[in-house]
Amino acid sequence: MNNHPTTPPPYHPQQNGGHPQQFPGYGPNGPNGGYGPNTAYSAQPNQPYQSQNIQYCPDGKYRWVYEMHMMKNPVLMITVYKAFGLTFIIVWAIMALIGLFSGDGLDFIWPTTKVLLIVIAIFVPLIFIAFLIVAAINGWKYVVLFEMDDYGVLHRQMQKQLKKAKAIGWLAVIAGIVGGNRGAVSAGFVAATKEESYSDFSAVRSVKAKRGFSTIKVNEMLNHNQVYAAKEDFDFVYQFILSHCPKVKK
Repeated sequence: MNNHPTTPPPYHPQQNGGHPQQFPGYGPNGPNGGYGPNTAYSAQPNQPYQSQNIQYCPDGKYRWVYEMHMMKNPVLMITVYKAFGLTFIIVWAIMALIGLFSGDGLDFIWPTTKVLLIVIAIFVPLIFIAFLIVAAINGWKYVVLFEMDDYGVLHRQMQKQLKKAKAIGWLAVIAGIVGGNRGAVSAGFVAATKEESYSDFSAVRSVKAKRGFSTIKVNEMLNHNQVYAAKEDFDFVYQFILSHCPKVKK
């Protein structure tokens, strides 16, 4: 049984007056297994999606700010440990291959494995302590600006000094003036942001929804991105991304 609704059709620029496709009928309070109209949404046919969190800007992009508590939502810590584990697996594999080709076999691999296990035992608590320090420096918050259109989604981490209220205020400014002085707006956001990751929908190979973490994993061959959305916006963001990735099996 398919627990997901039928995927909305992809957006075509010549339709809907050049606006991104609206997906009426998606929302946590509706039928079809939790999908359906939600009064908090702007769900009129052929109209851009709007909510209290997501704004559709004159340049044809959806923008929203997501604030995550770094200790209440473990997704960031899990990501750090996955990267850490992958690094050690690669190192172990290289060392194992060296042992096999050198003819030492298990006499080389087992001592190497023991050393790596000792290093892992040391680094696991150190990484946790480092994560706590970084979280404390950032006020226990991870604030992200997302920009999404028909071609891709940008994950842009906000500087720790930029609180959510200020970010939302800037977002409102963008929504009002991006159609005019775009250079000034872009310069302001570049100055207030750091560390970004962009996913090109045409290159995305898998899209995975992690509702418990409010996270959508958007994965290319060598680039893995994470998109966060509030509970009331999660279905729209997930379906929009899914419907715009031609290489992802629906």
